[in-house]
Amino acid sequence: MIQFHNLLLIPALCCPILAAAQEEVAQEPAAEVKSSPAPFIRLVEDGSWVRLEVAARSFSQHDSDGQSTGPRIDLCAAMHVGETGFYSGMQEQLDACDVVLFEGVGGQFIAVDEDGTVSEADRAAISVTRRRMRRTAIAVARFRKNHEHYPEDITKLDHAALPKRIRQLALMDSWNHALLYELHPPAEEGGEATFSLLSLGKDGEPGGEDAERDLSFKDQAPIQEQEIENNRGIQQDMAAALGLVFQLDVMNHLGPQWRNSDATAAELVGWLEGGEADQTALMSALDGSSLVADLIGNMLRLLSYSESAQSMLRMVTIEVLARAEQVMQSKATGLGDLMEILLDRRNEIVLKDLHGILSQEIPPARIGIIYGAAHQAAFQDSLLKRDFRAVETIWRTAAQVNLDELGLPRAQVDWTRRALARSLDQMLK
Repeated sequence: MIQFHNLLLIPALCCPILAAAQEEVAQEPAAEVKSSPAPFIRLVEDGSWVRLEVAARSFSQHDSDGQSTGPRIDLCAAMHVGETGFYSGMQEQLDACDVVLFEGVGGQFIAVDEDGTVSEADRAAISVTRRRMRRTAIAVARFRKNHEHYPEDITKLDHAALPKRIRQLALMDSWNHALLYELHPPAEEGGEATFSLLSLGKDGEPGGEDAERDLSFKDQAPIQEQEIENNRGIQQDMAAALGLVFQLDVMNHLGPQWRNSDATAAELVGWLEGGEADQTALMSALDGSSLVADLIGNMLRLLSYSESAQSMLRMVTIEVLARAEQVMQSKATGLGDLMEILLDRRNEIVLKDLHGILSQEIPPARIGIIYGAAHQAAFQDSLLKRDFRAVETIWRTAAQVNLDELGLPRAQVDWTRRALARSLDQMLK
């Protein structure tokens, strides 16, 4: 049987917050730091409507006259499941930043090179180029699976292989040179064709060293079948069950300023190895690789066929997520060791990256961090200790449901909500 705290972690780990395109912008008061930290999630009730709202809070440093003296930092609570309209606002806000640190446990290490002779900007450009090359290589493999042959020209990849929203960036390296694609016929009769994908580096010329050297996709880990199938496990099943979309299917993380700031999958598995069995099972369920994932996925897919079931699941999700930030941060009974891994260690990675950016001689004017709401309190606390202060909060409606339209007597709906609230509140005691 799946433990309740594991079900809670499905939305909390990947923060699958449901979304609607509504925003409320609030200027933060100029008062000193409050004793209780400002939350990133709140529940709002308006008649029969219940809304889950999530914050994007901006910070900056000020001089004695109250004038901004340093970078603006936007802490945006990540949400992996929501309505398409929500993500356009999130994308616009983050694309206005000079640097964006984003959440995403990866299957391999493709971060910036550690070669000290390469500048920070060039190392970031190399990382972005590798990420774009992988996305394009996956599209090529997906095209082959769908059409039983490789494309002759990657500019002719169809939408099913490479969505239009990321096409322009995916086919270019960070220096605005087109990626070089070559199709190789079988080396022998009965063999299979192969392909190569290459960036000529910063100078756009063959060879070179440091940032000018060529970058080849063959230096990356082989493409996995789950990447070709676009299989992201429970998150996508949850999106379908709620009538929503998955963040990675609609947001573009390939911009030149977007930098992955998270653990690799190998690191995460290593951290979990000494933990309880259900922790490892949780990770398998989240990436869709276990029997548990199959069972939960089938259940969620069945719910997607019923409009009333979708609405009821949406209500339950709102109630859980409204308190998830508190439960995760409190490290409630049974969650302490796991939260130390899923929250604290990953927070350290982001804070280290942020410190490096802020330590630059001329730091970027605007920095964005998109991460789960439970992580944001640590980032907020770190900024306040650096004498940053909140200057603006955008509250976006993350989910809403009309309790009178669930197809159940209102008394039964209210009882269900109270029972959920009691269960979650018990975890905080």
